[in-house]
Amino acid sequence: MGKYTVAQHITRFFWLPRGTERHQPTSYARLTGIWLASIAVGTAVTAAGGADEYGGADIMTVIVVLNVIDDIITGVRHRWPAALAAVALLYGGSRLTGAALSDSLDTDWATTIAAAVGVTIALAATATLTRLPQRPATTAR
Repeated sequence: MGKYTVAQHITRFFWLPRGTERHQPTSYARLTGIWLASIAVGTAVTAAGGADEYGGADIMTVIVVLNVIDDIITGVRHRWPAALAAVALLYGGSRLTGAALSDSLDTDWATTIAAAVGVTIALAATATLTRLPQRPATTAR
């Protein structure tokens, strides 16, 4: 291993080297699969009564965050604004929906439904922001 290999890997996570080709955003089919899988697993965990340690909402959140980290690692266009928006909307959407549902449902189910709403909004934001056009490069004169 070279002297600066670790530092190069860490900086590459945050900033891609000049001239590096950007990867295509996650396909709609894969995002739909991630969305359906996260909701199915979260609902199954809640229905099985497994909310003692890690509930369905926690599992749904982890699946979406892993997708966001995958976009960051692969170097998708606008990956940092998409990650920030996804996490903020996941948290905000879940909290607002959870507050609205807190009195009408069981606590575990209200949390799971709120997380499903947050997951849906976060994945929609990620899909939208990673598909925005890239600003054209300016040339120095």
